[in-house]
Amino acid sequence: TGLVVMDVDHVKNPHEVHGEWLKVHGDLKKLGILLVYITPSGEGLKIVFKARQEWGNLIDNQHEMAKMLGVEVDESCKDASRMSFICKEKDILYIDKELFTYENKEFGERYDAVYRDGHSQGVKEGVRSEGVRREEGKEPLCFKSIAYKDIIAEYWRRTGGEPQEGERNVKLHKLAVNLRAICDNKREVLMQVMPRYGLTDAELLSIVESACKEPTKGSKMMEQIVASFNLSKEEESGAANNGQCSMVNVQSQLDSWGTQIESLFPDYPMLKDVCKGLKKNQYPAALIVAGAFGMTLMTRCYYRFYHRPEELRRLNSSALIIGDPASGKSFATRLFKLMAAPIIKADKVGKDAINAYREQMRTKGANKEKPKKPKVVVRVHPARTSNAQFIQDMVNAVETVDGEEMHLHMLTFDTELDNTVTVQKGGSWIDKMSLELKAFHNEEDGQAYSNNESILQDFNVYWNYVYTGTPIALKKKVNEQNFGSGLATRLTVIPLPPTNFEMMSRESTVDTESDERLKQWAEKLDRMKGELSVQKIVDELYDWTARRMADAAENDSKADEMLLKRCAYHGLNYAAPYIVMRHWAEMHQEGDYWCGEFETDETDWRLAELIVNMQYACQRHYFGAMAEAYFDNKLKDANINVQRRQKTIEGFQRLPEEFTSEDVMRCFGSPSNNAAQVKIGRLIKDHLIEKCGEYVDNRTKKAIYKKIAHMF
Repeated sequence: TGLVVMDVDHVKNPHEVHGEWLKVHGDLKKLGILLVYITPSGEGLKIVFKARQEWGNLIDNQHEMAKMLGVEVDESCKDASRMSFICKEKDILYIDKELFTYENKEFGERYDAVYRDGHSQGVKEGVRSEGVRREEGKEPLCFKSIAYKDIIAEYWRRTGGEPQEGERNVKLHKLAVNLRAICDNKREVLMQVMPRYGLTDAELLSIVESACKEPTKGSKMMEQIVASFNLSKEEESGAANNGQCSMVNVQSQLDSWGTQIESLFPDYPMLKDVCKGLKKNQYPAALIVAGAFGMTLMTRCYYRFYHRPEELRRLNSSALIIGDPASGKSFATRLFKLMAAPIIKADKVGKDAINAYREQMRTKGANKEKPKKPKVVVRVHPARTSNAQFIQDMVNAVETVDGEEMHLHMLTFDTELDNTVTVQKGGSWIDKMSLELKAFHNEEDGQAYSNNESILQDFNVYWNYVYTGTPIALKKKVNEQNFGSGLATRLTVIPLPPTNFEMMSRESTVDTESDERLKQWAEKLDRMKGELSVQKIVDELYDWTARRMADAAENDSKADEMLLKRCAYHGLNYAAPYIVMRHWAEMHQEGDYWCGEFETDETDWRLAELIVNMQYACQRHYFGAMAEAYFDNKLKDANINVQRRQKTIEGFQRLPEEFTSEDVMRCFGSPSNNAAQVKIGRLIKDHLIEKCGEYVDNRTKKAIYKKIAHMF
């Protein structure tokens, strides 16, 4: 409801305390208080007041209100596991009728789920509740100088995150079973270090007792976690906020990115619905998938970039979500069905027309006049589509917007990247590698085949695609043999975390409202047109790229330079749909379309910066080694070529600008004058030197030569 219940214990004179509040504050309603009553013990007060979102969650609100009233709060009211007894009418000291009708839906949407699941820790600095109980004033318990709370935090990260609704007891039991391996199976230690998430002492003790009764054995998980804390800080977490990330530790960044995405929920209306039902470390993948579908809906929009700003850039996406089998990639199918619905609905008209035409062709007699093939728009294509059909539909997908013809983006979504790679390797008639490469910058392509079905013309490629797949499938898609094609830097590749034997959260209700909101936003984005007011974001991305480029130069890393260059496009493209939705109130309707100018701010840059950091980190994780090998091999090839001509080139470079045959013998190491004359003859024929004079030595006339070109 958005109401907070605060419990104040050990109050010997409740009436006097209440009277002091009135003297100091006057009307309690000004503080948001709606009810004050004496607890059944007679020595306590309950206060019910309106939660303030800027204060934080329930426990944050309790501490803030306690400061205002000058009391100590009892945190037992911090989550839904605690009961509150109703009072007698005579014990009510203050009540406002708004108590019975008040509701703060925004606060409820933000904190309801975590509150009811016992996740009541304060979200603001300075709040005392930490989820792990320890004695006041004492240092946290440690194992080999590592705080148990840090070990537990790392355990949650490796096992899919903190407990969600319906899985608290099961996860806490597994944690206790692992922790006892480094607690010598001592119940009293476990009771001090275990997080409670709303459990009473009796409930937690039951879990600890059950864990300690199991056969004693070590924990490989705990061994690995403790060992990881011995790594250097740089090896453990990589560089922090500048997008740099260890090539082996990008998985550890998923939780951090998920937390940042969660913090943006209140600012971006669709983000929470996009991430519905997922764990926090899956949020980055959901952000990218929904962004890809969103920018495809916004196919009638464009922007200007810092490189060649005279060109109008389109919103292009080439997204791959990579995870092990059964790692939760099905969320992408949900987003596709909901967000691509407007495009699929429009395609149905074109598909019906083509199917009717084909039926007529099958039923017409040999001497009958054949019907004319209709020119239709079909934008969504499966992976198994011939290039002739795909290109024909791409050329046909044109709309007149503001008096100008605009090509609309094609869209392909497939849940099995391995299947996509396999079906597109049947030959040139279906292999789409060249189209995938040119789609990122809408580059020009063309075809000229002799068959009647294929169009004969040049065209630009407008195609967004989203695939989910396994690491093995990604290796087939991008490998050492084709890395030099440039496809890797055009791809947005985001990992899904391993499941680590964790069950998915059990869902007992169908959230139709969330799905409906996604559909409504999809309809709006599908009607968006015009130039996007994102110049401030472009300027920030230029500065971000310049900072990273300086890092690459300092490290003398050609690989980082290559992987960095296109990151800014990704940061802007995927952020664009969310930014437009955030500023939708500034849009206006022009005929069938929506458009308008808006002012981006620091919040919009936070989103774009998060995405560009994710892109750079994932590029280095998946393709960093390939990039290094690419430049190493390139350097080796160059050295080999230089080595074959090195002696000749060095000899030529040692020659003075004007020289004689004696100079040639000295510089090239020729054994005799005859060998030097042969060398001179070759250099003259290669137009590298020419004769420029003569001189007499010991009554013998000798030639003088000069260089007229460089030898390479």
